[in-house]
Amino acid sequence: MKGWRSLTPLCVLMVLSFQIAAAQVQTWTQYGTPSRFSHTAVFDTNTKKMVVFGGRNSTTNTNLNDLWVISTSSLKFVTSTQESPSGPVPSARYGHVAVFDAATDRMTIFGGGTGSPAPCTNDVWFLSSANGQLGTPTWTQASPTGILPTARYHHAAAYDPATNTMMVFGGSNCAKGYFNDVWILSNANGASGTPAWRKLFASGTAPTARESASAVYDPVNNLLIIYGGNAGSTNFGDVWVLSNANGTGGNPVWTQLTPAGTAPNTRSGHSAIYDSANNRMTIFGGFHLTHSLSDTFVLSFANGIGGTPTWTQLTATGTAPQIGYHTAVYDSSKNAMYIFSGSSSQAKLSGDDHAFSLSNSNGIGTSQWTRGGPPARFSQSMIFDSATKSLFVFDGQHALTNTAIDDYWQASNISTSSDLNWTPVNASGTHPKARWGQAAVYDSTNKRIMMFGGSAGFPACVNDYWVMTNANNTGGRKPVWGPITTSGTPPSARVHHSAAYDSTTNTLMIFGGFNCNSTYYSDVWILSGANAISGTPLWTKLTPTGTSPSPRQASSLVYNPSTNTLTVFGGDAGGAPFGDLWVLSFANGTGGTPAWTEITASNNGPSARTGHTATYDVENDLMTIFGGYDGTNLLGDVWVLSGASGQGIASWTQQTAAGPVPARRFATAVYDPSTNLMNVFGGIFNLPTLPDDHLFVLSNANGLP
Repeated sequence: MKGWRSLTPLCVLMVLSFQIAAAQVQTWTQYGTPSRFSHTAVFDTNTKKMVVFGGRNSTTNTNLNDLWVISTSSLKFVTSTQESPSGPVPSARYGHVAVFDAATDRMTIFGGGTGSPAPCTNDVWFLSSANGQLGTPTWTQASPTGILPTARYHHAAAYDPATNTMMVFGGSNCAKGYFNDVWILSNANGASGTPAWRKLFASGTAPTARESASAVYDPVNNLLIIYGGNAGSTNFGDVWVLSNANGTGGNPVWTQLTPAGTAPNTRSGHSAIYDSANNRMTIFGGFHLTHSLSDTFVLSFANGIGGTPTWTQLTATGTAPQIGYHTAVYDSSKNAMYIFSGSSSQAKLSGDDHAFSLSNSNGIGTSQWTRGGPPARFSQSMIFDSATKSLFVFDGQHALTNTAIDDYWQASNISTSSDLNWTPVNASGTHPKARWGQAAVYDSTNKRIMMFGGSAGFPACVNDYWVMTNANNTGGRKPVWGPITTSGTPPSARVHHSAAYDSTTNTLMIFGGFNCNSTYYSDVWILSGANAISGTPLWTKLTPTGTSPSPRQASSLVYNPSTNTLTVFGGDAGGAPFGDLWVLSFANGTGGTPAWTEITASNNGPSARTGHTATYDVENDLMTIFGGYDGTNLLGDVWVLSGASGQGIASWTQQTAAGPVPARRFATAVYDPSTNLMNVFGGIFNLPTLPDDHLFVLSNANGLP
């Protein structure tokens, strides 16, 4: 099955097309944080924001030193802002640790691997104004006194705000040498006095040397709690408590706890949070050998005081991510745990920038997993609202099964910034059945989405018609879905057809598609009165003259209102994709008899493809196509066709864009002519059916110099 999503061009005047000259530099940019693992995240209780630094990108195999502030004000938290700190920036790294002093808004990082992973480092850095609210974040490298710890990565750390102390445990030397030592950094926030390192010598039997363990701190009793980790191929599942852990109050002593209950699988690269009020530690995910985990366990009486420590597996509604080497922060005021990014043995999550929250994460009350941002999908719909500079995404398919989606998401303030702000929008009214491969267009003047057909099951095609009012979510009124009764004989049920909208005549145009069984179409239908504001919309089948394109699905289609032409490129009929180019005149059914004409460009263009996207600069008659599938490979190339409406000489120019190329099919793309940006969301990024949830922007999308 193959799919496509059509676009709604703006109605402006066209000028004559022309051969594209040397273009400005084009750049692909991902909105929001690039995927990563072994990064750090700290939580600011004052602003409810997570501060993320560094890590390793599994897609590019590069280390990172970028800084992001992510809002956790709601359980669906995907509001991320990239910060640009002043001062010298720490080298890119992963497997480091970070602690945060909320009173001074300062973050401290230590160590990490700066290669793959070697060499390890043992440097200390301070970030002032870490949450970016009260000034520009500024990096400063520290020069602690005392004997420095051995360089390391995948160690564990905790912070005591009362004594301004960072405690560091274990780790690896980046060459399979493991530690079980404990180090104390005094004046750890760098705000008052010179930081000083000293090694803590504890009595009792110490934990086995390890990396990738978790550490939480009980500030009331000055106890450091260590769980799990690994030493090469050996995973641990033991629990240890270190008394007088901040180096004050007496001689530190290691004690191993022997919890009751069914213990979790041994693991490393997991996360742990601590509810000090209820003395409960919650661990989540990680890796058991090479298999990533998605389970959550709560250890009651976690510090060994007040009762027998006991493991209980937490049962939560919703779907937990299957990840390790992620980060987790805890908001005690909401009893919520926030998970961000990580690595996975599950291909769908291995390179994702996923964000999840777990309510009632201490195991008291009913817990629920909630995913931040739109679920990954393909064959969805997306529109662009120029008034709010927002993208709206809805419906689509999560996997090649009957997992269709019924939702509505808004990405606000889309611009050249890489910041991201997803918000779920609760549309009221009678909802269409969840579906994928539908055609949807947008009437920006009246804020209405019009949707036809798609697959509302697997593979049940439908031919129903729906309108969403107040679709741009403004004016204090929710968007409202409603079914629309049409007159005339409607098109047969279909999926992966393409569509365009002429706002001047209020006409929806439909081309091609697949009947979910064995039939492909090349018919053209128009729906007059499409926005259903006045009168009953009327379906009419056009009967163009000339030789028509062969039946197909998943082609691209753009519309020029000045010339009243539709331009169709590519698609497939269940076999090898097409690479032909067609123009339909009098496409909205007015002004003359519609006629098909096959266009032959003056030069070689893109390879045949299906499931690609197309946007259109109507003012310059330039069609930009991106990605798709050539029958063997996913594509990430960009081509611009001048003379796309058939007026003058048609000519292809391949574009070369910097940045990560998001090769994919069944994505959606929309164009903002005011900024000349093409925005691309979702699609299948890994064959055969792995869906994506990333949002990318291509600058200078029309390729003009």
